[in-house]
Amino acid sequence: MSNIGRPINYAAREAKIERIINGAIQCFVKKGFHGAGIAEISRMAGVSQASLYQYFSSKNELILEIAKRYFSRDMAALKRVESADDFQTALEKEAHLTGDTTGTIMYLEILAESSRNPEIKKIVLNSSKELYDVSCSMFKKSQDTGVISNHLTPEQITHFIFAYIDGISCHIATADAEYSPDMLRLFIQTLLRPRP
Repeated sequence: MSNIGRPINYAAREAKIERIINGAIQCFVKKGFHGAGIAEISRMAGVSQASLYQYFSSKNELILEIAKRYFSRDMAALKRVESADDFQTALEKEAHLTGDTTGTIMYLEILAESSRNPEIKKIVLNSSKELYDVSCSMFKKSQDTGVISNHLTPEQITHFIFAYIDGISCHIATADAEYSPDMLRLFIQTLLRPRP
């Protein structure tokens, strides 16, 4: 039966895309991008392979979409910090990785894949630059308004916070551990406070 003239059910379409992406993430976390196949992803998502290919023409296209979503999520978190009334508390909240092992492993898988896949590398480099630039601008604005100290440059603050998050991500992914929000709070307070 032809679908011509039928209205598109956007909610059902988006729900199926989410199922496919979530199924793919589960497979990629267990087996990596190269170890997980389309058949396994389809089974995990509860859709046929033909249905999956209606939304994503290849596994690479699916990987690219996941990478874009992860960096969009990071940018949304940064924007929440930027617009928060209490800058430092918002930064602590958004930077605290609460044992999200799946998300953390997926993020590291994306970074690893960027060393082999030029399309992923382009997304990682462009997104990382955008996150870095927005972060530097946010810290500069906070320094200019006296919200945080200026004993470090915005670039230095951004570098240290990004390095901290990346380091903790590796720890969560490999040790299956959660870390203390008190330690993060101490790190951020030390980073942002004026010199004695």
